[in-house]
Order: sequence, then structure tokens, then C-alpha cells
Amino acid sequence: MEIRVIKDEDDIKTYYQLLHKAITEEAQFFRLTPTDIIGEVFPTEDTFESFTLGAFAENGDLIGTVGFKRESFLKLRHKGLIFRMYVAPEAKGLGLGRKLLQAAIERARQGEGLKQIVLTLIADNHRAKNLYLSEGFEVFSFEKQAIRMSEELFVDENAMVKYI
Repeated sequence: MEIRVIKDEDDIKTYYQLLHKAITEEAQFFRLTPTDIIGEVFPTEDTFESFTLGAFAENGDLIGTVGFKRESFLKLRHKGLIFRMYVAPEAKGLGLGRKLLQAAIERARQGEGLKQIVLTLIADNHRAKNLYLSEGFEVFSFEKQAIRMSEELFVDENAMVKYI
């Protein structure tokens, strides 16, 4: 397995295929829908302040991703955001989520002045929450009915932070 920055057109195309699969088949863990990403400009660059990492299997398949983006406003530059973290079902239970998260944090730390990393997740996503807690994140916010999953179903969201 190799973890590397997603930056070329082929990797970006594969990224969107995996993201579409994730938000379709595991919609209960995402605030995005397939409609939200139609025509989207790839959300990151290849810098310490904005990047997306991909975990690639030996056969070249993309099996996991995590994004990071530093805040752009001057008074918020000490913060960064982890987003769109996903591990494909066939790769779950192998520690890949932890490896992706650790690699993202390590790369983000190379940017000067970073003091905290935040993320959000569906509040009842216990597997992800336990991973983040074990890596030093702490819950700082709970928003009831934060995400509308359907006409009748709303889910709660947590925000978590790791101080660097």
C-alpha cells in the first residue's frame, strides 16, 4: 500500500469515482450527496496547506482518502480542516484510516504556524469517532439535527479538534 498526494488527472478521476461510491453506498456517514459534487473543482492543491492524500493498494486501486485544508482568513490561519476521510469497505479493519489520518496530520504540521486541526462527523459514527479520539482529537461541539438526510430524517453532528 502507498499513501501519496492526489494531484494528477487520473488520480483525481479515480478519487471522484471512489467519493461517489462512498456517498452513495455509505450515505449515512456523509453530509454530501452525489449532486453536490457534480462539476466540482477539485477541492485541494498540492501544498502543505491544501492537499488530498490517497491510499493505493498494490494493484493501484484507490482504497482510501483524506483531505486537509488550512483556513485562509488571517485570524484563522492557525486552524486546518480534515475532510472527506473515507476507507473503502474492502480495506476496513486494516488500520488504513489511522495511517491516512496520521499521514495527513504529519504533512499538515509541515506548514508554519498550524496550532489545531478540526473535523466534523456524524455523531453516531462511533468507529470514526473512536479512531479520532485515539489519535488525540476531542469533541468540542454537538449539533442536534445538523444534517438533513431525507425529508423526515435528520442526524446529529460532532465537531472535534486536535491541538498541535
